[in-house]
Amino acid sequence: MTALSHEAVRGAVRDAGRALGLPEPVTEAFVRLLRPCVHLCPYEMLPEELRKDARPAARVGGPARVPEGVDIPDYVPHVLTIDCAAIPTGVLDIAFPTDGRVAILTETTDDGGFFLHVPTGAETVERHSPERDDGQTRRGPFPLYAVPGTTIPARLHWSHVAEAADYAEGDAGRTELVDRLIEQAESLVDVGWGHDIQLGGYSPAWHDPLEDRGDVLVVAIPWGTVSGDDCITYVSGTPEEIAERRYAELAFTVEC
Repeated sequence: MTALSHEAVRGAVRDAGRALGLPEPVTEAFVRLLRPCVHLCPYEMLPEELRKDARPAARVGGPARVPEGVDIPDYVPHVLTIDCAAIPTGVLDIAFPTDGRVAILTETTDDGGFFLHVPTGAETVERHSPERDDGQTRRGPFPLYAVPGTTIPARLHWSHVAEAADYAEGDAGRTELVDRLIEQAESLVDVGWGHDIQLGGYSPAWHDPLEDRGDVLVVAIPWGTVSGDDCITYVSGTPEEIAERRYAELAFTVEC
């Protein structure tokens, strides 16, 4: 399967709307909902066209290099380090750092953790994850690679979109057409490499999306990728917290 750019997905949704005969304002309302993201996946999941000269963008597990003086409890493991310069530029619609590295340390089953931005040239110390024998041993270390992608709100219904509700409400035929557009949009963003770690975009929440409380996703970490568990950790914050690099205020939440 070929990786489609965010603009290509937007164009494909427009084409689908025209093919279904939907009014342009209805289709454009769904196009505006689409948000870009970056997927971080293992090499074997990379689209074929991105494999040549692929550069690792992140690393799961292994020791972390953290800023000197940061107090992290001994039991909190290092999960992920992201090479910010290896994340494609101009893709995300959040202010993710473009320099240095981001180290994420957090537990599997508990809310809370550390999102540490380490600027290039900053003084750091090496920190090894704790030894574990409780069934939650982390996988790794191994590299992950970046693939630009697109997201759509989870469990989207036509009634959530004002233009679609005005067009379809009370008309079974129109409702079916809008439902088909949603299905086609969802199929465009549902890619094999999109089930690993995700930067930006909508949270792939099963319930209680963090967007409902005014937060936006910074990173989603499915624990199946890093430890074999079934939970997902979401790191999120307000747009202001992210833009102003107030990373200590970011929220860590676990969904199982």
